[in-house]
Amino acid sequence: MIDIARVNELVEGHSLVRSIDRLPKGHVRLETAFLYPDGASIDLFIRDRDPLLEPDTLSDLGQTTSWLMDMQVKPWLSKKRTLFVEDALRIYDVRQEGGALETTLSKNLDNLVDAVVRLGQACVRVADLTYTRRTSQQAGVAEELEEVIAEADLQYEANVELSGRFGKPVPVDFLVTGQRTCSAVIAWSSPNSSTAHTLANETFRRWYDLDQPQRTEQKVTVLDDRFDTYRAEDMNRLKDVSDLVPLSDRRTLVDLLAA
Repeated sequence: MIDIARVNELVEGHSLVRSIDRLPKGHVRLETAFLYPDGASIDLFIRDRDPLLEPDTLSDLGQTTSWLMDMQVKPWLSKKRTLFVEDALRIYDVRQEGGALETTLSKNLDNLVDAVVRLGQACVRVADLTYTRRTSQQAGVAEELEEVIAEADLQYEANVELSGRFGKPVPVDFLVTGQRTCSAVIAWSSPNSSTAHTLANETFRRWYDLDQPQRTEQKVTVLDDRFDTYRAEDMNRLKDVSDLVPLSDRRTLVDLLAA
């Protein structure tokens, strides 16, 4: 059983710990002055464990991950978010166990204050992932597309350069590995008709440069159909050189990439 008197002694006068209480399961809850982006207090917990088997642990008991899920943010859905979390854990010497953020406490809880500061900062940093969630009109089509690919559990690389005509590199947004084929994917989006036409021509040029016998990838153009700024002739040309799929048709897109 955790000595709550010892915990009180260690954090007495510490401005980052507002209150302490024991939970029915034996864990000790520390209400901290750290806040999630919506103003909710970050609570940390000293987990009640058998000291002969494993050391005490300071944990958020998965509350940061749960908070992100409530905000409709899934930390594991894109490489960008995964790297963001990994950086936060590395900087503050915190690990992830399942959905919980944790750090080990020393014998007699001598490093408790330091652990509260590090874990509290890590929770704030990870919760900042909520700022990567944008409204549908603001979200970059490539970022949304990456979430679709990741959620379908498909292997992929982002921002890949393929060798095209005359050996020149041709950039594509994603290279996705399906069951029988590999797909080169370019995402296309613009709320401005003039810019959309320019992007369409650039996308067509890339597919033309990749139209080589040695290039066996399936060519997929993803159109951000939230905007009605695209010329019919541009879309018809792209259909001649690639599979053109609207971003909103996620089922067709996933089936195509997974083939």
